[in-house]
Amino acid sequence: MTKRLRIEIEGRVQGVGFRPTVYRHALTSGVSGTVGNSTRGVVIEAEGTEAALARFTGLLRSQPPDQARISSLTATEIPPAGDTTFSIAASVRVEGVSAQLPPDLATCDACRAEILTPSDRRHGYAFTNCTNCGPRFTIIRGLPYDRDRTTMAAFAMCARCRAEYSNPADRRFDAQPNACPNCGPGLRLIDAGHRPVPGDPLDETVRLLGQGRIVAIKGLGGFHLACLATDDAPLRLLRERKARPAKAFAVMFRDLPELRRHCRADAVEEAELTSSARPIVILDRLEDSTLSPLLSPDTADVGAFLPYTPLHHLLLRRVSPLVMTSANRAEEPIARDAAELGGILGPIADFALDHDRPILRRCDDSVLRVVDGRRMFIRRSRGFAPNAIALPLDGPSVLAVGADLKNTFAFTRGAEVFLSQHVGDMAEHSAAEFHREALDDMLRLFEVRPEIVAHDMHPDYVSTRRAEEMGRRTAVQHHHAHIAACMAEHGLTERVIGVALDGTGYGPDGTIWGGEFLIADLRGFRRVARFAPLPMPGGEEAVRNPARMALAALFAWSEPRPASPEAAPGFARLAPHFAPGDADRLWSMLAKGLRCPMTSSAGRLFDAVAALAGIGEPITYEGQAAIRLEALADDVHGSLDFVLDTSRDPWELSFAPAFGQIIAALDGGERTGVVAARFHNAVAEGVAATSAALRERERLDAVALSGGVFQNRRLLCAAQHLLERRGFRVYSHHMVPPNDGCIALGQAAVALARAAADGT
Repeated sequence: MTKRLRIEIEGRVQGVGFRPTVYRHALTSGVSGTVGNSTRGVVIEAEGTEAALARFTGLLRSQPPDQARISSLTATEIPPAGDTTFSIAASVRVEGVSAQLPPDLATCDACRAEILTPSDRRHGYAFTNCTNCGPRFTIIRGLPYDRDRTTMAAFAMCARCRAEYSNPADRRFDAQPNACPNCGPGLRLIDAGHRPVPGDPLDETVRLLGQGRIVAIKGLGGFHLACLATDDAPLRLLRERKARPAKAFAVMFRDLPELRRHCRADAVEEAELTSSARPIVILDRLEDSTLSPLLSPDTADVGAFLPYTPLHHLLLRRVSPLVMTSANRAEEPIARDAAELGGILGPIADFALDHDRPILRRCDDSVLRVVDGRRMFIRRSRGFAPNAIALPLDGPSVLAVGADLKNTFAFTRGAEVFLSQHVGDMAEHSAAEFHREALDDMLRLFEVRPEIVAHDMHPDYVSTRRAEEMGRRTAVQHHHAHIAACMAEHGLTERVIGVALDGTGYGPDGTIWGGEFLIADLRGFRRVARFAPLPMPGGEEAVRNPARMALAALFAWSEPRPASPEAAPGFARLAPHFAPGDADRLWSMLAKGLRCPMTSSAGRLFDAVAALAGIGEPITYEGQAAIRLEALADDVHGSLDFVLDTSRDPWELSFAPAFGQIIAALDGGERTGVVAARFHNAVAEGVAATSAALRERERLDAVALSGGVFQNRRLLCAAQHLLERRGFRVYSHHMVPPNDGCIALGQAAVALARAAADGT
């Protein structure tokens, strides 16, 4: 007996080859009917015998495309229509959007083989793709996902490409960005005056890079700045021109064998490197590597990644390895077209390799490292955004505008949250405009009308002011958002001990928080312990000058308090970092409490110790002193002393004893690497001891770790192991970064929990 089913599938089912897969499953199963995209996902009408339909639905569930993510599949019996064939139907729009956008996908092996095969018609073609790979998120104008709703609409397929697109047996069946050299986008090379450079663009780019020139290269989500990674001269020039004296540059390698000659990568790291997301993975550099030391002056790490577009493969086969860093200035957004290269082409890059496939949505590379065998994001963007993250609760639609550093924003739809690509530092006007542009774009694309807008409590954040332009708002304390983000990604709704360690967060008491122990659930929190506060002489100037924080620690923790900085133990180590008279002026400010806001920040504590260890010069990027301190640390055991004062409310965890021991050890000739390691161990021991004391009082055995300081691999591993040894269930970040890139997720989860509690 013939039956007909209407099957509706939601999730990430567009742009991943779902309709062609459904078509092939239908032929295999012997069913007729149609499949098409809608704004909700994929709609199938399948007709056949009960056995055939059972085979068909079984294949849909068990063998979806590799990149598909099915969140729901419902089947409803409808009257038979008498179809005798199976076909792909025109896409339809229905009320509301519930389909998910696919991220951009790295070039698959089959397409890579084609562009490297001289006899193939796509040999050397830089825009080759199929249903399994290619641009997605950065070219989609709207849903359903069809070619006329992408930036490929301007490129009419030639007869051969149209035949591939229409052939169910072809790998490019229904591949929306399909193109070839006869009908698709093309390359052009321009000089600093935006004039075309004669010759083949790819050949000339290879020649220029080999000569040590800096070339801006257009990729999936924007331009990279590229130069040789083994030559000091172009790297020195790039650092000078980009005003980036020390922050690490990422390196793209031709393939895994070449990468292995320069970096140490285990199986998990190699799996990340070769995944369809192709993120930058932070690896240990081998001692015999010929990479320039100017790539990462502060560490022995390499931010390594592999080609993820055909253009990358074609370039890297001929000139490799290459620096590939975002084409921008300071914290500005990545440039996405030639018109945005004004401050880059000439001032920074000598040439630009451009192409005429428009980038609709700029998107930086994702960055991660593997810690204890698990992924830890530093930046979640290309290849992962805007993948949905499941939430442990649902409710009204929430827009979370995020923090001002490492900004991402997010919105919820039911029990899912969608995080944006990396936006950056909102203090930069261009990044703030990018935030507005991307936010408006995503809300339009997903047809979301948020009922609640969640934002940070900091009144001066650009993101807070953005939220004030919108409707019903809820303010979420910064460190509560950190802990809520960690809880949300692990599906936790119970109360936990939350440990939030970062550089800066606005506290409800008007002080600067950053070393916090919270008893928290998704709805609210209590601050139960903190790192002992230190003054910040000069406020923000102390963030940029670690020696100021070390001076503040000498002032606060020397007993008895010296009358002058010169009389303080350890000051001789700091003196070179102060101009004549500056230390005395700051000491006077500290004594009077003038322009010395108090902070419990763990980041500022690391700055103070770094300055004592000889890393006291002004920083040129966020967290630089702490990064250098971690890199300096030896692999040794042993710890330093701390004091947990439970007579205060909140409790105070003080590292004053450790600070004194550091001075004595360094003055006694101990290696700075040993001192740095023991300080890291002391902070981990302090976190574990404080959590254990809180467990006795609060009867909780779950600890959530969050905040940018936990990007420190040494600290995170030590803290996790000590807590687990004490019997805690320990949760850290694996789906979003521990830094402020997770804040939007936490804000969204808190807003939903409050709405549920309020019955709204």
